[in-house]
Amino acid sequence: MLWVEKYRPKTLKDVVADKDILERVIAWAKRWQEGIPQKPLLLGGPPGVGKTSLALALANTFGWEVVELNASDQRSWQIIRRIVGEAAFSETISSEGEFLSSESGRLKLILLDEVDNISKKEDFGGESALIKLLKRKPRQPIILTANDPYKLSKELRDLCEFVQFKRLRTDQIVKVLERICASEGIKADRNALRLIAQNAGGDLRAAINDLQAIAEGRREIRAEDVVVSKRMQETDVFKVMQKIFKRFDRTVYTDAMSLDESPEDLIVWIDENLPLEYEGDELLRAYLVLSRADMFLGRVRRRGFYRLWRYATYLMTVGVAFAKQRAKGGFTKYQRPNIWQMLTLIKERREKVRNILKKIAKYSHMSSKKALNEMFFFIVYMLRHADIATASKISAFYDFSEEELSLLVGDKRAREIKEFIRKHGIKRVVEEEVEEEIFKAFEKKVEETKEEAEKVKEVKVEEVEKPEKAEEVVKGKAKRRRRKKKKEKAEVTLDKFFS
Repeated sequence: MLWVEKYRPKTLKDVVADKDILERVIAWAKRWQEGIPQKPLLLGGPPGVGKTSLALALANTFGWEVVELNASDQRSWQIIRRIVGEAAFSETISSEGEFLSSESGRLKLILLDEVDNISKKEDFGGESALIKLLKRKPRQPIILTANDPYKLSKELRDLCEFVQFKRLRTDQIVKVLERICASEGIKADRNALRLIAQNAGGDLRAAINDLQAIAEGRREIRAEDVVVSKRMQETDVFKVMQKIFKRFDRTVYTDAMSLDESPEDLIVWIDENLPLEYEGDELLRAYLVLSRADMFLGRVRRRGFYRLWRYATYLMTVGVAFAKQRAKGGFTKYQRPNIWQMLTLIKERREKVRNILKKIAKYSHMSSKKALNEMFFFIVYMLRHADIATASKISAFYDFSEEELSLLVGDKRAREIKEFIRKHGIKRVVEEEVEEEIFKAFEKKVEETKEEAEKVKEVKVEEVEKPEKAEEVVKGKAKRRRRKKKKEKAEVTLDKFFS
């Protein structure tokens, strides 16, 4: 059995973390126990610092059931809605069959591990589904963990209470390793444990794994037994950039080759932060060297000659380092490449448009491709230019969220439409309701036709039943016309006939 799992903290008193982190998490859990719903916790920090262990220990301490989805599970929008959604808005039953009521503080913890990896292809739509779920104010506590929380959208981060984890200190790791050695009956030299802790670089999980590997088949560990490869963590990209920008150190090439960053990613880091350190002729020379490195990377992409990576890495590290005239001092706050944030926003926009097209296709009974070609731009035009009542009915029919409306018509118009919908209680008209309205309108028209027919019949009957006096007047006129004709015939003479 792996020692990482064997010695995972069972309760909060076993967790190795900063005091303020523990206090914040415990206060959050106590408010849930008191029946006061809280925002989900987002535990962010490098791997191996105890984010997941803290969440599980918290659940054990407060007697909560746990529903966990980790990075190995598929987390598409269907899975999020079905598993997490149902768990977040329903009561629970313990493993012993006992009903646990949230009102009495018997809760279940929903743990979503490594949510920064939720955007991969298999998890399509997972983040959007998670955002919708959190906006509905779940009745159960939720904890999210992320190695890089800034890969998540700002909207999702704003819906959570963020807790930042830092890498553990060497002395904190050494204490844990000493406790494990004591439990396993292993005599360990403190210097050996310190070497393991220093090599782990603040990653407790890595340190425990290294300890188990070294202790295999031994009852005693000495300093000379510690032979492990040098570890490089993701945060060391900042240390590498410090070496590049502030010193003349050729070993920076070796450090860069050991990074958990490809040369394509590293050159973006350097390009983003180069103007923060260099200026004038130094900046010009550094960019000339960086452009040569980019040429090598282009050849790798076109031809697949990955052996050229070493030349590109050497140019972007040692080449840029020696482009400056003198070593630099002071502290510079380096920043993540903006282009990654821009690409994330573009990806989120595409996902929103794809969801909008799915809704149009679903409610208009057509394919998404046909919805794009025939309906999408017409609907956008109507939402923007039609009167507010018509635009609101269109929005309600296609079940557009305010976020989707903002993408289509802008924030101001989206708020107006949503406010009109809320004020007038407009709801989506489903097909059955439409059919029922049409049938009622048809019945009403039939009734109106029948009433008109009855009125016409009554008019005809009245005309037939006119008073006898009117008939006598007509007969009298006819008699006078006949008498006049007879009189004219009697007065005809030969002169008149031949004249």
